[in-house]
Amino acid sequence: MKVTIPASSMLMSGIQTVLNVVPPKTTLPILSNVLLETDGSNLKIGATDLDLSISTRVPAQVNEEGAITVPARKFAEMVRELPDMPVEIEVDGVKVVIRCDRGVFRLVGVDKDEFPALPQIQDGKTVSVQSSVLQRLIRKTIFAVSNDETRPGLHGAYCRMEGGKILMVATDGHRLAKASVLVEVADTVSDGIIIPPKALNNLARLVGDSAIPPQITVGENHIVFELEHTTLSSRLIEATYLDYQRAIPVSNNRILSVNRETLYSAVRRVAVLSNATTRQIRFSLRPGFIELSASSHDIGGEAREEVPARYDGEPLDTAYDYRYILDVVERIESDDIVFKLDTPISAGLITPSENVEGEDYLCIVMPLRFTD
Repeated sequence: MKVTIPASSMLMSGIQTVLNVVPPKTTLPILSNVLLETDGSNLKIGATDLDLSISTRVPAQVNEEGAITVPARKFAEMVRELPDMPVEIEVDGVKVVIRCDRGVFRLVGVDKDEFPALPQIQDGKTVSVQSSVLQRLIRKTIFAVSNDETRPGLHGAYCRMEGGKILMVATDGHRLAKASVLVEVADTVSDGIIIPPKALNNLARLVGDSAIPPQITVGENHIVFELEHTTLSSRLIEATYLDYQRAIPVSNNRILSVNRETLYSAVRRVAVLSNATTRQIRFSLRPGFIELSASSHDIGGEAREEVPARYDGEPLDTAYDYRYILDVVERIESDDIVFKLDTPISAGLITPSENVEGEDYLCIVMPLRFTD
């Protein structure tokens, strides 16, 4: 193989695209390498951890076709330090020579045959979705994905694409986020799959502000996202997702409406003196306002602040982990936030006062029992 990339910055951009997938530690040494392979008039760079795979194409002058794998992080460190000039990569067997300006660097690679083949979906269904839609769905739900890998059904986001709508749901048992967006999806592409969070985080990073809608193909146990220059494929989580509809409260009739920015700032201030272990903030609902309070026995401090709000129900005292509230408030875009509550120990439903056109968003947060 012999190729020339017009500038080291272009090569570095391609490496950075796939580098997140390279596992820091692995029992399979080849996974610490990236694949370099000619592809028409491009150099294809690929990486995989067996569950998630990314490949991207970098424009190149291909003088001789071929493929090789090289140590990912060492290769990235080297290219990062090169001057932004044309880079020539020449491969002879497993010997790799990189030339740039007046520098010559040599690495020992591993034959491509030892590198796992990137997944191919033969009989999947494909749909095109705007980048902005994917980013919004991911941002509004992924924070609620469970970190508990012993519960595989919750260690991912549930996704359904059918009937002109894409739905995404995530929950860790203490909170739930559900977002749906109207799109031009006529047929059922997926009646319910669970996508790992690592795949979604990488997808959100890759789609950026791309004007070209990614192509999504769903297979039996894989999903593939085709971007303009990059392909991301991920193994799906094979588990049964919980019946999230049953978790959504339907009888919460105590309605609180509060300005989003005012609530966000107040929660952050009061949280400074919350208990370091429980992170508890008490919400005391009263006609015309909500009082936020917290205390920390460790430092003997307490905080209390009234926030103007629209509420005309009976007084209600409940408490939440302040991080859960902030996570939701950060993702709501309307000027006001609506809390629909029932009892101090039942789940609270949180929604924007007005949804973005074509979008439906809600979150559920379980309260904490009072610690004082």
